[in-house]
Amino acid sequence: MKSTATKTNKKVKLQEGKGNSENTISETKQGCRNIFVEELKEIYFSEKALMISIPIMIKNAATDELVDALKVHLQFTQEHIERLEFFFTSIGEADIMLKYEAMYGSITPGK
Repeated sequence: MKSTATKTNKKVKLQEGKGNSENTISETKQGCRNIFVEELKEIYFSEKALMISIPIMIKNAATDELVDALKVHLQFTQEHIERLEFFFTSIGEADIMLKYEAMYGSITPGK
């Protein structure tokens, strides 16, 4: 059973939000967008890491069947990266790709 104080606090919060509903909605949309972009950045970085590791796995694969499966996976990974890069560019977040290259681009030649 909830206390009267908890119910009162919820009512006060609802009433406070009524006056600034446009600002609250805008802030909520921006917050959701930021979360969405952050999640997509994590996916992008993971896909880029796969572009480095899958060729290594192909070289070390024990069977032709595994090599073929990894090659298919590599193609899908490249397509995912292209889609994400298109999306980031279309929403004005192209700097994400530049940040990735700046942070991790130097790793590839070292391998």
